[in-house]
Amino acid sequence: MCQLAAYVGDRPVAPLLLKSLELQEPYFAAHATGMATIDKGRINVEKATGPVAKVKKTTGITKLKGTTGIGHSRYSALAREDPRYDIDRMAHPFTSDDGTMALMHNGDISNFKEHWARLREKHPFKSYNSDIDWITDSEVAVHMVDDLVKRGESFEEALKEIFPKLAGTVLLCVISESEPETIYLANRYQPCYVGVGKDEVMWCSSKIGLAPIKDELERIYAPPKNSLMKLTRGRVETQVLDPNYKVPEMKLDGEMLKEAILRILNVADLDFRRLRDALNTNGWAKCYGLTQEEWLNVRRLHGVSIVNPYIETLDDLIEAGKIAQRIDYRMEGCTRDTPRFAYSLR
Repeated sequence: MCQLAAYVGDRPVAPLLLKSLELQEPYFAAHATGMATIDKGRINVEKATGPVAKVKKTTGITKLKGTTGIGHSRYSALAREDPRYDIDRMAHPFTSDDGTMALMHNGDISNFKEHWARLREKHPFKSYNSDIDWITDSEVAVHMVDDLVKRGESFEEALKEIFPKLAGTVLLCVISESEPETIYLANRYQPCYVGVGKDEVMWCSSKIGLAPIKDELERIYAPPKNSLMKLTRGRVETQVLDPNYKVPEMKLDGEMLKEAILRILNVADLDFRRLRDALNTNGWAKCYGLTQEEWLNVRRLHGVSIVNPYIETLDDLIEAGKIAQRIDYRMEGCTRDTPRFAYSLR
C-alpha cells in the first residue's frame, strides 16, 4: 500500500505535502516520492525513486508552487525485491498525454494488463520499462479517465464509469488544469482521512499525515467507503461512487487485536508489514468475527484495507505504554535508507 496526501488552500503546498508524506512513509511506502501541483493554471510534476529525504536532494520537488497539490509515496511489493520495478518514471503522479491532468493511485489494479493492451495502441505509457516489459499498473487509470473527459464527460462521470472496470484495490485522486482548485477523490475501500478548515481542505491516507495542520482544521474524519468526493476550498461534496458495489459490513474487536499483537511481539520484534502478515493466519479473521475463508474472500473480492484500524490499534498500545515504536532503515528497491516502523514490547 502507498501513502498519499493532497491539499487545496493558501499554505505553501510543497513543504506541507512533503512533511505529510514523510510522516506516513515508514508504514508502507518510500520506494518513490512524487508531487504534482497547479501553479498559474499549469500542472508541474517532480518525482523520483526513494523516500522524501532523498527526493528532496535529487529533484526540484521542494520548489513546486501552487494552491492545489497531490503527493504520493509509493510502495510496491515487486519494487521491494527487484529495483527494476523501482525506476523514476514508475513513480506517481502520472499525467495525461497533454499534461493537463495528473492522477495518483493507491492499491493494485489486478486487471491492468487487459487495459494496457487496449490503451497502448493510442497512448504512450511513461512508466514503461522495456527491460522487464512492465508498467506501473496505475497509469492505465489516467488514460481511461482522460479519454472519457476528452469525449465530453465530467470528472465525476468519468470516475464513476471506469471504477467498475478496475479490479483490485483502488483509490484514485485527480487534479486538472481545467479545474485548478479542485481535487477529485474516488475511493472504494482504501485508507483515507479528510481534514476541512477555513478556505482549505486536505486529505491523507493515514491520520498522521494531517499532523502538520491538524490543530488548525475544523473537522477531521474518515469519509464513507465507496465514495466519490469533490474537494474545494473549505468544502467536501460526497456522493456514492458505484451504486452496484456493496460495502462489506465489518466490525473490529480492538481488544482482541491488541492481545494478538502483544502475543506476537512477545516472541520477536517485527516491523509494520511483518507484524501485519503474522496476523494473517486467522488473527485478522477472528478479530473481525469471520472465518478464515470469509476473511480471504472479503479481502480478495472487495479490496478491503485494514491499514488504518491496524495503525490506530498500534497507536493505542503505544499510548498505553505496552509497546514501543522505532524507525529502522533498510535496502528496498533503489534505496538503502528506506524507513520502516518497527515494534517491540516495552
